[in-house]
Amino acid sequence: MTQAPASKTEPSALPAVLIVDDVEANLVALRALLESVRCSVTSVSSGTQALRALLKKDFAVMLLDVQMPEMDGYEVARHARMNPSTRDVPIIFLTATHDSDENVARGYGSGAVDFLFKPIDSTVLLSKVRIFLELYMGRQKLADANRELKAKYAELQATQSQLVQSAKMASLGELVAGVAHEINNPLAFVLSHLDTTRKSLEQFHADVPGDLPQRAEEQWQRAQSRLSETELGLGRIRDLVLKLRTFSRLDEGERKRVSISECVDSVLTILGHRFKDKIRTVTKLEPPDMVECYPSLLNQVLLNLVANAIDAIDDRGTITVNAGAQGEEFVISVADTGTGIPANVRDRVLEPFFTTKPVGEGTGLGLSIAYSIIKKHQGSLELGDAPGGGTLATIRIPLRQPE
Repeated sequence: MTQAPASKTEPSALPAVLIVDDVEANLVALRALLESVRCSVTSVSSGTQALRALLKKDFAVMLLDVQMPEMDGYEVARHARMNPSTRDVPIIFLTATHDSDENVARGYGSGAVDFLFKPIDSTVLLSKVRIFLELYMGRQKLADANRELKAKYAELQATQSQLVQSAKMASLGELVAGVAHEINNPLAFVLSHLDTTRKSLEQFHADVPGDLPQRAEEQWQRAQSRLSETELGLGRIRDLVLKLRTFSRLDEGERKRVSISECVDSVLTILGHRFKDKIRTVTKLEPPDMVECYPSLLNQVLLNLVANAIDAIDDRGTITVNAGAQGEEFVISVADTGTGIPANVRDRVLEPFFTTKPVGEGTGLGLSIAYSIIKKHQGSLELGDAPGGGTLATIRIPLRQPE
């Protein structure tokens, strides 16, 4: 009975051997012989079945009968060598023909690595099969080691890039803190004197007997308006400095409870100059507001996700930031109405150095660093389709961070 070939993607703990012979008795005998060897065996009775089996599963060696109807062993070997995915499978020819050196030469010429004559010496055959099984396992171990090495190298590159990015963020935080400190003192001085000026003018107006002439009253109202506008502008500067200090959070390198609304507000303020009149922002922040996290790192993630959302919107659009508790997790989502992430690259956008932006416009590090930061929070970062189009980035972190 012919065994159905397994799927090529099906994992197997044992290396596989393919037996090809049109005589059922020979298949049974070879299968029985190979029971003493640690391997899985697939047996087929024609060349066509053999070629199909080779495409569905990886084999350490193929034991191929030469004399078969429809397609002989030489033809099977020739087709196997023409296909890049099967050309490296070792072939041992088995034949009952002893009278022609030409057949042997033809066998080696078609890609065989060995040629055994029937009746087969079981000791010789088992010895050769074991050699090819060991070679196959050695190649698999080498391939696994190579993949692991590549993964470690990519991880090292990502870690190095994260350190560089963290250093840049630390430098930015120091700059912001320094600027905020230098602005705060003169700002407080100006605000204090502005308030004194307003009170003095109000007292002067109250001390003037009777009504002011029309022109004087107009000038008075104009001065009051200018004072109000000046106070409003200075207030905006004060709020901006406060949000910059909130964003930098130099004193919050460790985990602590912070206000998520402040984090979101500071990020939207910093990126406000990029919204201009074309992008509308919508926020829906539900309890709890205070969440345990690494504040500066979480700000960095939010800044990156919102910046990516801005880049994804070509003309006009909307960026929506939602936050709130879901069960034992705190969830923050950033959705945009931009172009979205193509399905064929969605699994790669979190890889270090992968970017969909034109050359020179992106490093491919932003999302990979964001992913690493959320992993540091014992959480997850997922990218999907936003309702109505665009991208939905979802952050999930435990409400109670493990020690």
